[in-house]
Amino acid sequence: MSETLFADLKRIGIKEELAARVSSALDPDHIATKRDVLIMQEALLQHQKQMMDECRHLEQKSDERYYELKTEMVKGFADVRTEMADIRTEMGSMHRQYWITFGGLITTIITVFAVNWYFHTF
Repeated sequence: MSETLFADLKRIGIKEELAARVSSALDPDHIATKRDVLIMQEALLQHQKQMMDECRHLEQKSDERYYELKTEMVKGFADVRTEMADIRTEMGSMHRQYWITFGGLITTIITVFAVNWYFHTF
């Protein structure tokens, strides 16, 4: 059991010297003392420090990725705004073209009606 405990402690990142002391302190033939409790506490604190360092590292990476994604989104939104402006411009020109065509049609109808009325009346 002592060997597997030693290997497990090293696997989770406890330093080799401390892992050996913890392993010997947890030996069933060993009588526990206050020093053994302190050794266990040191192992726990060392593991906790290592986990906190890993969390800080992951948090820093996630912050960097967040800002990368935010930058990409801002660029994407700028592209969408540009395309929307192009669509608005095109829609505006289509709207003007509609009114010009409609005005021309009404003018043609009125002109034909006036010419027809003129030749039928006079």
